[in-house]
Amino acid sequence: MNLSGKVSIITGGGSGIGRATAISLAQKGSKVCIIGRTSSKLTDALSDVKRNKGDGIAIKADITDYKSIESVVAQVKKTWGQIDILINNAGSNLKHRGLLETTPKEIQDLIDINLIGTMFFTKAVIPTMITQNSGTIINVSSNSAIWPSMMGGAAYCAAKAGVNNFTEFLNDELQHTHIRSCVISPGEVVTPILENRPVKPSQEGMKKMCLPEDIAQAIVLAVSLPPRTMITEMVVTPTVTRDASLEVIKRPLEN
Repeated sequence: MNLSGKVSIITGGGSGIGRATAISLAQKGSKVCIIGRTSSKLTDALSDVKRNKGDGIAIKADITDYKSIESVVAQVKKTWGQIDILINNAGSNLKHRGLLETTPKEIQDLIDINLIGTMFFTKAVIPTMITQNSGTIINVSSNSAIWPSMMGGAAYCAAKAGVNNFTEFLNDELQHTHIRSCVISPGEVVTPILENRPVKPSQEGMKKMCLPEDIAQAIVLAVSLPPRTMITEMVVTPTVTRDASLEVIKRPLEN
C-alpha cells in the first residue's frame, strides 16, 4: 500500500473525511493537495499532514466554479507534473430536509456542492489522467443515495444518488483506459455535517458511528490496488445500529 510518487487532490480536505484522507494518503507516501473553502481549516489540515512527515499544499477554491477548478489543476500540475488520485469528498447538507420546507436556492446550492462540484472536478482532471493512461477517482457519496429518507433530506439524497450514477457512467466511458472510479457510500460518520441536522445526535449515539479515519482507510484500500484491479462501489456502515427514532423529522401532513 505504498503510494510513493503519487499525487492526490482531496476536495473538502479541511475537515472530517477529507482531512483524515489527506493525512492517510500522505502517510502512505502520496503528495497531497487539500482543497476547501475555509483558509483556517486548510492551514490546520496541512499542518497535520506535515506533522506526519507528509508533503502537501493547500488551495482555497470554490468547486462549483469551473474556472476556479481549472486553476487548481494547473497549479498542481505545475507543482508536481501529474495527478494520480482525485478524491471528490466535498459535500454539505441542510437543516431543512423535507422538499416542501426547502427553498429553491437551498436545493440548487446543495446540488451544486454535492453533485456538480464532483462532475466539474472530474471533468477538469480527466484529460491529465488520459494522457497518463492512469488514475483513480474516488467519489464520496452516502447511504442516503441508496436508501433515501427524511433523515438525509430530499436534495441531499437526490444529489448523492447522482454521484453514484455518475461514478457508474465514468467507468463505462473510460472502460478502455486505465482510469478507474469508485464510489464510497458511508453510513453515519462523526463529521461536522452532523451540525446541520435538525436534531443533532446524542454523544451516546455518535459513539456508535464510524469515524472519518475509518472511511479514509477504505479510500486508501481502493486507491492502493494494482492498476489492473478496481473496486467500483463500497458501502461502509457502523457495525452497531443505533436508535435514531427520536431524530426522524415529521412530514408536513403529520404536524
